Amino acid sequence: MIALLALLVAYVPTSGSLMRQAAARAAALGRARDVTMTGTLTVTGEPAHNVQLALHFPGSCAFSGEAALSVKGTTAEGNAGPALQLLQLACPLLTFRMVPKEKDEDNAIRAAAILAGVDLNAPTSLSRLVDRPVFVVGTGSRDLAKPQLWLYKDTHAAARLITNGGADLRLLEYGNPAALEWFPRVWELWSGGQLAARFEVQEARGLKNAAEEEDDSE
Repeated sequence: MIALLALLVAYVPTSGSLMRQAAARAAALGRARDVTMTGTLTVTGEPAHNVQLALHFPGSCAFSGEAALSVKGTTAEGNAGPALQLLQLACPLLTFRMVPKEKDEDNAIRAAAILAGVDLNAPTSLSRLVDRPVFVVGTGSRDLAKPQLWLYKDTHAAARLITNGGADLRLLEYGNPAALEWFPRVWELWSGGQLAARFEVQEARGLKNAAEEEDDSE
């Protein structure tokens, strides 16, 4: 058993390899420019809001409706609080697909990890998020007090980001029809072990797959 565990650990990819695979996954899912989601935004202690979330690639996200918040690159607008922080942390992890190959497709997700304080030189490790295995970048010891980025083992999609300020972003339920294959259906921000904000997608529109784009170009 010890030998088997050692063998499994030996096959955990490096952080650089993992982020390149995350970028390759993005390139394989088409080239959407805009996606619109409808859903429910909940901030702990406040009534739930029905909102629309507009994603524009790369790096732009905006809630409209009862909660008006936006993020474009490193600029954020709207009332500071858990909902805006949720958007700030999630946006760069989900809208970096349009970066041209010649500009190194993993640079946006790498920059988001560095901004959160993740040590990209630390050993990677394996863990689980809910019922799915994940790769952990930023700490080989799985110390949740340290900044780290988690990627789902089977798809290399972003799963969790823990920042040096203690914010804990969790991206759950990819592959659900309501949010399309590229996106998580549930976005959560945790702070101090408590749920601070949650966005639950009911419908998403605008994503084209690679085959549809090829047909459009003919």
